[in-house]
Amino acid sequence: MDDWQWRAWVGPPGGGKVGAAFLVAADRLLTCAHSVRDLDEARIGFPGLREDLPARVTHVGGWRRAGDLGDVAVLELREPVPYAPARLAAPDDPRVAGRTFGVWGFPRRNDRNERHATVTTSPHRGMRQEWWELKTGPGDWLEEGYSGSAVYDTDTGEVIGMVTNAELRHGDRADLGWMLPLASLRAHWEPLDDLLPLRWASPDARRELRELLDGVRFTEPLAADLARTVGRPALDDFRSAWASVRYVAEGLAEERLVRYLAALGRHLPEARRQRLTAWSARHLPGAAPAPECSDPASVIVRLERVTFDNAFDVAVQTWIDGAEGPSRPVARVPERRVREVVEEGVAAVAPALFGREWMIEFAVPESWLGRPFEQWYVDARNRIPMRRYPVVVRDVERLRPGSIRRDQAHHRWRLLTERGRSEPHRVACDAPRRGGDFERWLEAHVDFSVLVYGSRPMKSWLKAALNNGIPVMMWTREKCVGPTHDDCEGHRVLDDLTAAVGGKAPADLPRIALALRKEALVAPDGEPHCGRALTLLWDDPSRLPDPPLAMEV
Repeated sequence: MDDWQWRAWVGPPGGGKVGAAFLVAADRLLTCAHSVRDLDEARIGFPGLREDLPARVTHVGGWRRAGDLGDVAVLELREPVPYAPARLAAPDDPRVAGRTFGVWGFPRRNDRNERHATVTTSPHRGMRQEWWELKTGPGDWLEEGYSGSAVYDTDTGEVIGMVTNAELRHGDRADLGWMLPLASLRAHWEPLDDLLPLRWASPDARRELRELLDGVRFTEPLAADLARTVGRPALDDFRSAWASVRYVAEGLAEERLVRYLAALGRHLPEARRQRLTAWSARHLPGAAPAPECSDPASVIVRLERVTFDNAFDVAVQTWIDGAEGPSRPVARVPERRVREVVEEGVAAVAPALFGREWMIEFAVPESWLGRPFEQWYVDARNRIPMRRYPVVVRDVERLRPGSIRRDQAHHRWRLLTERGRSEPHRVACDAPRRGGDFERWLEAHVDFSVLVYGSRPMKSWLKAALNNGIPVMMWTREKCVGPTHDDCEGHRVLDDLTAAVGGKAPADLPRIALALRKEALVAPDGEPHCGRALTLLWDDPSRLPDPPLAMEV
């Protein structure tokens, strides 16, 4: 009966059997992490076939103590064995409920032989999105020594999971236990995906793609790309980029996978991006060569106020093709030196962006949003101002992982990008709303994404807009000083700004602001112009480089 030769025991190098294991490849087995705790080497035996084979512990999941997730370990034999590996079921096989499955173990017995039991389980018996509950059949028990056993169909031999623990309520025996289903096993050891009977791509193609993405994290920018591809934020908390690719490939049409891989490529280094493009061209018929990245490159200046000494932590980073580029070390400086240090930092990293379309983003505290950053120098020695490039401001609080403002901005930005055009809502210089009224107005209109002000907004207005996640705002820093508001400068500026940005794509707004500033340079003195002293808050939450380590302390 070659069908059952993949069942094995596991024990420490010094001898003894502590649990079970099962063969998934000619030289690899799965077992529980707790069975090989603190071991680099183990012994493996295939009962009645080969005994006491040396194996290395090559991978352990997140398990460190009882109750932890990831109770999975991978054992690698020094030499492959001639036995057929276990047949693995599809992770989403619906034929689980109501069926009987087999398990085996090596409890403490004088004969040192294995024992067998039958169990039932079902996805609805899940616990913490990690385990499924096992219930033993009449007259059967689980004991110490069953950990690491495959849970397999007794008719077909197909494996659906692995036993991890039991509730010993009857002396040393239990009629209730838990298993890790294949969906959990694959999350803790991703190469298992190469061995599963999945319906998309061939095993070799999947292995190539998984290895290509090995070590690539699932970041916030990638989450934003996934939400745009899927049409909604994913509910899963993906451990890696590969896990998110698998989510798209197994649950959505191939066209979505094509789009998502193209977006993911923008977050990879050039060599990996080219390999991903080549993989898509070979294995996805609908894939076209990846388009040039439309995500503009940036210098991102991040200012975090220190709680003492009236100082700031200044970080200058670059954002290139949707991923982090060269950066400067964090500098802690007094407020009077912030401009000097920023100008030095921008000048130092800007050459990495030469030849591209790029912009400068200032992520600053709320009280600094109205600073004239476009007048600072990108080249102080030659007195070249930053206004030669698009300059925008952002709310630095939204860059913090635990910020509610950040979550609010995600929702509004998604509505804006799905709409594909800005529909500005006007805030006139003589608007009667007090701070609380203004905040309730914004909260009631969840579709508002772009605000245009006729003059410098009051602090209460600005805070209300930031608290409600408004991602785009434009205003002139000049006050309206007209004697009346029937035909004041503020109203004319508001009309011009509204006309300039209405109907435009969100990605085009920084360049529109740049053009307005250039127009204002040659406008007659004394005449109002919407590009004069213009501030653009443009806060795309997907453009989110990780904070330098010095800012996380």
